[in-house]
Formats: sequence, C-alpha cells, structure tokens
Amino acid sequence: MKINLFNLFFTSFIVIISCTDADFDKKEKEADNLINTFIEENNIPGLSVTLLNKEGYIEYSKGFGYADIEKKISVNPKNSLFRIGSLSKTLAGTALMKMYEEKKIEIDSSVGFYIKDLPFDKNKITLRQIAGHLSGIRHYGDGDDMKLNLNYENTSDALNIFINDSLLFDPGTKYSYSTHAWTLLSLAMEKAYGGNFIELMKNEILNPLLLDKTFAEEIDLKLKDKVSFYEKNDSGDIVLCPDVNNSWKWAGGGYVSTTQDMAKFIWKVLYTDFLLPETVKEMTKSQKLPDDKKTNYGIGWRIRYDDENNPYLGHTGGSVGGTTFVFSSNDKSVISIMANTSKASFGKLPYQLINIYKN
Repeated sequence: MKINLFNLFFTSFIVIISCTDADFDKKEKEADNLINTFIEENNIPGLSVTLLNKEGYIEYSKGFGYADIEKKISVNPKNSLFRIGSLSKTLAGTALMKMYEEKKIEIDSSVGFYIKDLPFDKNKITLRQIAGHLSGIRHYGDGDDMKLNLNYENTSDALNIFINDSLLFDPGTKYSYSTHAWTLLSLAMEKAYGGNFIELMKNEILNPLLLDKTFAEEIDLKLKDKVSFYEKNDSGDIVLCPDVNNSWKWAGGGYVSTTQDMAKFIWKVLYTDFLLPETVKEMTKSQKLPDDKKTNYGIGWRIRYDDENNPYLGHTGGSVGGTTFVFSSNDKSVISIMANTSKASFGKLPYQLINIYKN
C-alpha cells in the first residue's frame, strides 16, 4: 500500500490549523462572555479591550457598547479615543527617562535647579521624588480640582492652583499620590527641553513610537473619534459628565488615546530597544521610604500584583468620564482596557482576560 506523503502532510496541517482555530474561537468566546457580563453588571456605556501577546501582536481587540449613546456610535478599539487619566503619568515618566538617557535632564536634581522663584519649601524637591509621589505636594483638594473647566495657556499658569499650598510632609519621607506634583514636573521638563510639554511629548514619545492615536486633550483640538464621557447619577443612571478642561494637567492626566495605542506604548517601552535596559529598570523599580519600605511606584510606572503575586507594570487612570487599566504581565503580554464612564472598577477582569490567553 502506497502512502501519499503530501496528502498525509496536508491532512495533518489542516487538522492542526483547525484545532488552533477552534482553540482561538473558544478563547475569544470566553473573553466575550466575561466582558459582556462585566458590562451588564456594572452598567458600562462603552468599553474597549486590547490584549497583546508576548511578541507584541494583537491577540484580542474589541469594542463593546457605545462611544456615544445618543448617536449610537459603537466603540472601536483602533480609533475610539478615551480619557486615559493617570496613564498620562506613564507617558510623561517615560519621556522624562528618555530625556535623562539623552542627558537633557537629571532626575535627582532639585526642581529649583530648573524653575526659578519657587516657594522655598518646593525648591529642593527632586524630580525623582515628584515622579514617585514622594514630594509632599497635595493631590486634588476638597473643591474637586479634577472637574476644573478653566483654560490654562501654559504650564506656569497652572502652578497657581497649588504651588503656594503648604507641603503635607518633608519630601522623601512619605508616599502620597499627587497629580498636581506632575504639573510641576512637566514645567521642569519644559525648561530642560526648551519647548512646551505637548511638543516635547510628540518629539520624545508619540512620534518615535508611532502613537498616532494619542493626543493631549486640547480644548480647540477637534478629535472626531473622541468618545462621549459619562457618569452615574445618584439613581445609578448613566448621564453625560460636566464639561472639563484638562489644560492644567497634561502630564498628570490630560491625554486621550485608544486601547491599541496604549497597549503598543507599554509593550514597545518595556520590550524593545526604545530605552536602554538599565533605564527601563531604573524607571520601573519601586521607590523606597526612609524605613526601606517599597512604595510599589517607580517613575510614572506603577507595580501591582495579582492574586498569585505575579507582578504587573503599567498604570490605571481615573478621569471625568473615563477609567483606564493598562498593564504588562511578567510573560510580556499587555492588557489594555478603557471605559467611557467615571469610577468604573475593573476588579479581576484584566487578570482573567490575560489568563485566558496565557495557555
């Protein structure tokens, strides 16, 4: 009996491919079910999810619900622009370290070296302390600075919101999260760079990494793919958020982007030669308090752990009408999730999605 080896190989190839396709379909369906259940249980108007594998390729990328409820515009993970909130700090922190690598700035220099005429208590705060939330500068106040709707022409003007307030503690002695501190950091970066922060970010980060769907949310910049921003009222109903202007906090929380762009950003920074390995290590290692306790925060990068104590690098983001979670796991995969509503809690969803595609 003669066996046609070509037919045998071809048949085997078809079986392997079919099994692979079936496995992929199973994973996709499991992910879809998890996300749809989450959306229904949490009353989320629109959600975008992108997952990259360890090689940096898209494993899963889908939009759910509406970018705009009234206009019935669906979420698109490639184009829908969400407010990324404090993930902006990761963009800015990476730009800081790129400038440090290029010898344009020193992260252990005092902010007073770059900015003259600061109040005395702010002068000696280092850039590293600011980037690691060890500065003592306050976060949002009781008046809810987060919902400011004033246009600031430049970073120097935005300092007036907080710069004369007393420090909460001596710099370097405690950890206290502060978005305002990043406005001060961005001004120091501007002074070292010799240009405004938005142009700095384009030249140091966005253009080199081909992030063509990531923008500072400038009030006069017309972005046709920007989602509508929602929140829940006291009755739990979804309503439009009040208008805000984020010109006072570009570095701390003023950018919009897509799940695909931000997943690509995290993967390229951590796993390509965009930065030197020693720079990435310095940027993503936890800073420490005087008692040697780790803060689980580096230079614009947060370190967090899942239930099995596996480390993740990235950042969350909370903004008016936006919630973001973009992290890389220790197997080099990246999960990127964005919702167009305030104060959404993703819970275990990101880790569950990564685990579906790990095997």
